[in-house]
Amino acid sequence: MPDHAEWIVDELDSHHWNGKNLEFQVCWNAGETTWEPLESCKELAALDQYLMLMGVKHWWQLPRKAAAQAAQC
Repeated sequence: MPDHAEWIVDELDSHHWNGKNLEFQVCWNAGETTWEPLESCKELAALDQYLMLMGVKHWWQLPRKAAAQAAQC
C-alpha cells in the first residue's frame, strides 16, 4: 500500500500483558497484523467488540494468562 494510504482496523485478534502494560494484536484492513499498546486502541470500536467477545466490560478485566484468539484475521 502507498505510504499515504489510510489503514483501518478490522479487528483486535488477541491480547497479552507485558508486565503492567496491555497490548493488542491488531488486524488491519491491508492484511497486516501488529501488536499495539492499549493507548493506541482505547478509542476503537474494535476494542468494545473484543471486550464483549472476551466476556468482560473493561480492559483491566482481561485475563493476564495467554488469551485464546478471538478470531483469525
